[in-house]
Amino acid sequence: MDMREEFMTIRIIETRDAANNALPGAAAATPTPLVNTTDVRVLLLNLAAGQSVAPCEMPTTVLYYVIEGQGRLRTGDEQAELKTGSLTVVPAGAVRAISAVEDMRVLAVQVL
Repeated sequence: MDMREEFMTIRIIETRDAANNALPGAAAATPTPLVNTTDVRVLLLNLAAGQSVAPCEMPTTVLYYVIEGQGRLRTGDEQAELKTGSLTVVPAGAVRAISAVEDMRVLAVQVL
């Protein structure tokens, strides 16, 4: 064992290898937790076309990064079109919902 591994502070997570919980035909997607610390929580959302994440209110700021695919993010009366490479910041307390127009993978980063 290389002794430097004991002191590594960098953690690499390959999102391509993370479980795909998008069930075709299901109305909602189940997020896959990737990181959960006292400072940050990261979830991977795999949504099949037509699936959505129900409206919810988060007590923290959330960054949504679209790894691939296309969909919509709704907060209150606002709606944003999302596509591969989009990064969206939703402030704490805003009610938000995500829906997939085509299969999509999204990282949701909650800043705690």
